[in-house]
Amino acid sequence: MGILNLITADLFSTVELTLTDYAVTGFFGIASFLLFILLQLLGAKLFVKINESSQTGTRIFVLVLLFLGLAGAVFSCFIKNSESSLVLGFTAGLLIWTALCDIPEHMQWISPLSRKAVLIFLPLIILWTAALLFIKEIPAAVFGSTGYLLGVWGIQLARVRVISKWGPSSLAATILILLTAAIAGGAIALGIVHGTLFSGIIGGVVFAIATWSALEIIWERGMAQRPWKNNQFKT
Repeated sequence: MGILNLITADLFSTVELTLTDYAVTGFFGIASFLLFILLQLLGAKLFVKINESSQTGTRIFVLVLLFLGLAGAVFSCFIKNSESSLVLGFTAGLLIWTALCDIPEHMQWISPLSRKAVLIFLPLIILWTAALLFIKEIPAAVFGSTGYLLGVWGIQLARVRVISKWGPSSLAATILILLTAAIAGGAIALGIVHGTLFSGIIGGVVFAIATWSALEIIWERGMAQRPWKNNQFKT
């Protein structure tokens, strides 16, 4: 089943759902959200500890994450169940993003959120969308992993460019917080309404990504303290 067919199958499903289906979907949606946030916090603290020891440890950590992400992406392509394959692809995308963009950006090895990065992001998202619409043979796991990468990259790129141009306390930043909050609420609501395990997990993950982005703006404003110290990152 192509990824587009998989998505539309859930959107236009005529199967009658029970209260139990909604409850189970909601449980997995909330559990996915909490697990994602927990992994973000634990991963950040683990990275700080490793980076405090030496940059060699940081490089090894990046290579381990990259290997796990790529191995997960390849393995998920061989899973016959499209929904399970897509969810595992999302997980692989998380590891790949952390290894290739998140940690290198903190270490100032690369600048994936710079103005020049926009010129790379836009063609990639256009190609990804075209492939989603017109190429049915690509496994769902590939779209899951690459979709996670581009989705997170796009959200963070928008946040950084808005804050860089107008500041964290500007009207534009406030609108961006409201927009990401709307995306978060819409994702979890749609995930529960569709009533499947797949939609619940994906909705929870998207909810977590958008919520984390909104928190980043709040932290930039100084309205709350980050769960780790920025000055602990060595460059």
